[in-house]
Amino acid sequence: MIDCLSRASIFEEAQKLIDEFERDHSPALPMYRALLSGARNNRNIHLSQTIFDRIKKLFPELTNSLTSATVLLANVYASSGAKKKAGLSWTIVNGQLFQFRAHDRSHPRSSAIYAELEKISKELIEHGHEYDSSWITRLLDQDETIESVLCGHSERLAIAWNFVVNPNATRIQVTKNLRVCGDCHQATKLIAAIRQCEIIVRDANRIHHFYTNGQCSCNDYF
Repeated sequence: MIDCLSRASIFEEAQKLIDEFERDHSPALPMYRALLSGARNNRNIHLSQTIFDRIKKLFPELTNSLTSATVLLANVYASSGAKKKAGLSWTIVNGQLFQFRAHDRSHPRSSAIYAELEKISKELIEHGHEYDSSWITRLLDQDETIESVLCGHSERLAIAWNFVVNPNATRIQVTKNLRVCGDCHQATKLIAAIRQCEIIVRDANRIHHFYTNGQCSCNDYF
């Protein structure tokens, strides 16, 4: 219910439900993460900061669990100086585990991976995708573009590698240590539809099942 209210930007009602719950129960971090996610999607800076501060006060010992909350806050206002943990993704291809870091070029076949990324990007643009710069939380370097930064996210490298090895893949699985960003979420929905390949991404908050009809199991709430 907190998820639904936050997604609809009905924050006062969501907070009332949390307050009622906490009368008889200990505070639950997932509730506050859902509220913070809704505030981020609504681009509400003041509310996002307020919720984040409360999370830190209520759950000071849960350092690792606060990572996704930090990412959400950083995405609300990049100029705040918030630091994001390095994005890492893992995928198994032909029985072998591969790890990718954002903008990773350490793979021996990185040239093929980036060529596939360019191919995928052209397909996305042809199908109407517009890269969303609001998910970039730092200044661009001179040799970077919005497209190159977003396409370099670790899960996109993992997805591209799957297609390099298996061009006709029908199912891809990726695990990511952070929450998937909004642009990657939208892009992955399109990739699944364009390539007719189910893509499952387990991020820091939930499992996203991207179907070949271009929909995600989270119903666009992440």
